Amino acid sequence: MNFFKNTIIFLKTIKTKPLDFVIIFVLFIASFSTIFLFATGSTGAKAELRISGKVIKTFDLKKNQTWTYRDKDGDYNKIEVKNGEIAVVEANCKDQIDVQRGFISKTGETIVCLPHNLVIEVMSGQKDEQVDYKV
Repeated sequence: MNFFKNTIIFLKTIKTKPLDFVIIFVLFIASFSTIFLFATGSTGAKAELRISGKVIKTFDLKKNQTWTYRDKDGDYNKIEVKNGEIAVVEANCKDQIDVQRGFISKTGETIVCLPHNLVIEVMSGQKDEQVDYKV
């Protein structure tokens, strides 16, 4: 009860106006609306597997498949594409963060295995027409 009483006293001493509350409310709603805008990404059509930045394989997310990446050191990551989603389902890395990440399907989502320098990124099916830089 004292909290509300102290709050009212505080608001009277700083001379708030009704418009101040409207502005605070609008800013509050706007700050949380960005979470919903960015959380609802579009579903990707393909995924790229990169090892040390080099594209090794491109997966079509419409085709269910399982594929295992193995390097000459014996490291491996078993990758599964199922129902428009992709995941690393098994790996011999110590931390297993890539396996724990689970299935992803939204454009821009990634799975990363740092010990194996592996990155899987979901991409849209559209060609990228924009030029980032010219050489």
